[in-house]
Amino acid sequence: MTEQVLRTPATLKLSGLALAVMTAWTPGLALAQSDAPAAAIEEVTVTARRRDESLARVPIAVSAIGAEGLSERQVQTDSDLQFAVPGLTIRQTQGNNSLTYSIRGQSADTFSGSPSAVVAYINEVPLTISGASTFYDLESVQVLKGPQGTLFGRNTTGGAVLYTAAKPTEETEGKLTLRGGNLGLREAEGMFNAPLTDTVLFRVAFNTLDKDGYIDNVFNGIEHGEIHRDSGRVSLTLRPSDRLENTSMYAYSRIEGTNTGATYAWSIYGAGETHNGYALNTASSFLDGYEQVQKDLGPYKTQHPYGADHVGEDEVFTNTTTFDFSDSLRLKNIFGYTAGDTDSEQPALGAPFATFATRNLATGKVGNEFEIESFSDEIQLSGESFEGALTWLAGLYFQQSQTETLWPQTYFGGAVNATSHFGIETDTAAIYSQGTYSLTDALRITAGLRYTEEDVSIEQLPGADFYNAPGFSNKQDETFTGTSWELGMEYDVSDELFAYAKARSSFRSGGFNGSAPPFDANATGGGNKFDKETVEDIELGMKFQGMVLNRPARMNLAVYQQWVEDVQRIEFPDPDPYPNGLDLASIAVTANIPEMEVKGIELEGSMMVTDFVELGFMYAYTDAEFTDGETTLFGVDYSYSPVANTPENTWSVWTKLDIPVDASLGEMSVYAEVYGQDEMYFSNTADSIAPDTKLPSYELVNARLSWTGIMGTDFSGALFGKNLTDEEYFVGGMALGASLGHNAAAVGEPRTYGVEVSYDF
Repeated sequence: MTEQVLRTPATLKLSGLALAVMTAWTPGLALAQSDAPAAAIEEVTVTARRRDESLARVPIAVSAIGAEGLSERQVQTDSDLQFAVPGLTIRQTQGNNSLTYSIRGQSADTFSGSPSAVVAYINEVPLTISGASTFYDLESVQVLKGPQGTLFGRNTTGGAVLYTAAKPTEETEGKLTLRGGNLGLREAEGMFNAPLTDTVLFRVAFNTLDKDGYIDNVFNGIEHGEIHRDSGRVSLTLRPSDRLENTSMYAYSRIEGTNTGATYAWSIYGAGETHNGYALNTASSFLDGYEQVQKDLGPYKTQHPYGADHVGEDEVFTNTTTFDFSDSLRLKNIFGYTAGDTDSEQPALGAPFATFATRNLATGKVGNEFEIESFSDEIQLSGESFEGALTWLAGLYFQQSQTETLWPQTYFGGAVNATSHFGIETDTAAIYSQGTYSLTDALRITAGLRYTEEDVSIEQLPGADFYNAPGFSNKQDETFTGTSWELGMEYDVSDELFAYAKARSSFRSGGFNGSAPPFDANATGGGNKFDKETVEDIELGMKFQGMVLNRPARMNLAVYQQWVEDVQRIEFPDPDPYPNGLDLASIAVTANIPEMEVKGIELEGSMMVTDFVELGFMYAYTDAEFTDGETTLFGVDYSYSPVANTPENTWSVWTKLDIPVDASLGEMSVYAEVYGQDEMYFSNTADSIAPDTKLPSYELVNARLSWTGIMGTDFSGALFGKNLTDEEYFVGGMALGASLGHNAAAVGEPRTYGVEVSYDF
């Protein structure tokens, strides 16, 4: 079996068979191999521990997809990624340009000052971009699950998503791809790579996309979901010596279009309505019955009186320098700069009389504005000691990020107007170390430790309702510190079977709610602060790669239990009035919920049932619950349950068929998958003050037919389709029931299909 590094464009065929099959595959059965030749499943190398390791031997739950796999599975945006990764949910709150990663019940909410529980990285630099992305010219995507506190830049409690852009190579090559399809799809993508000298390598790539919307606003004629995106990336690698390498990448993206928003009127509470003994907010009861109007319109039509324009620009610069002192000692520096600027008007409820809109009718300000700028630097020293028995890494990490947020709001057609305008600065410094020691050839132990200090400050800016308001502070500052750790053991049961066990702890910092009263207390005490969240977990895993029934197969299984304290969750209370007499109708508050537990199973694998057919499926079971969900916000008691945005079961079954044709015709293949997930809540208080916030389960069918090297030429083609059965489904929502008496859902994309033509040169 030939080892393929994940950075190559080899197909990375990862998914799962059933848990019952996994438990039935004993080492004895796995060793029952035949000398008969069989097609092999590619070896996969990942960087989950900041070094190249075989996926079959890395002691962590990680899913990896290479360049060819991203193409096969039609992973072109963030929202597509959940179809390929068990247990990952890419949820929408305010629509297609407001996406949030959720892993193992850990996430971050819209309008929250909470740090993300799942951090995305590009070339090991943490991304601060909050809008949707376009995937093009990537080497790989890796999804790491569970707390990531000891090795990666930012502390996270849910996981990390690692994007790696294709690096310059020593080959002169290029590729141009054109796509067209329904919804007016027009897309062009390309790359060119060339060695300028023996020591200077260059690569450039681009993507441009135009696509019509799929939600019609029958009130004003707007088409929601339009996309006009232009993206480009330039990379340069310098190799002045065999020991020194420096790679820089600059990427720019601009997107214009219209937001889909949470346009589907999901539920409205009627006058006097209660739920489980809780009196519901009935401020929107005058719209009672509009849910039926929405059902009659269907999911792809809405009524909203305002606009939905979205404009965003993003920049990313990464620079990675490595110097090898010897074969067993390396110095690495990772510098990153990211910046983003968005201006976005979000439709929140599809009704001619808008109960909430992102504009201030009194001042004329329209659309949320968000600006962010971040600098980061990480210095690593890694090596081997004790004749290779100890593999270790130590480092320092620094990051400074600054954000400016402007949220204009109007409620009930302009009866109440409010504006939040604030800046937040976060300065992070961390020191960490982790090592793995081989006790025997088969048994290894791992220990890691990290100390982090984050200073978070907030400033109320001109135009904000709280700016210079009596009794409140324009500037506030808080420092959060914490220690993350990991202890683990791994064991090579056989050449085919690997097992591991680990315990971890991590945290994410506290901060400030930008729209809450700037008073030095948390929401329980009437202020805008929230505390850090901590998580501890235990994970047990088994990984198999070998022969089953004389056929090549791969299987990865992880079982875990998490304990989370001071859980950061958003709520929209309505303090009436504030201490200074202001009445702003509703604010976004990140509260600390006392305790939550999450346990689950994640499984993925594949099997070459013939030399031409590979079958597989993935499965994730996630059982998340608030074990203590009681809290008080601004004098009002809240009860949290269930855990939102966490379907209990997600699954996918897929097949890859390499069609046997004469080599002179090229290579033909078919990839088809069915993805499904359980019903899901989009409110964390659905059992108390925000009922009727459960989205139904759904199943999607995706397929792609590829023809590479058509008739022996450099041309290739494909036919592709997503949601081929045209399922009507929902992917998230805005839970405004507690504050405004209504809830709105975000609808998923209808059937899409098209044709692709590419030319390699």
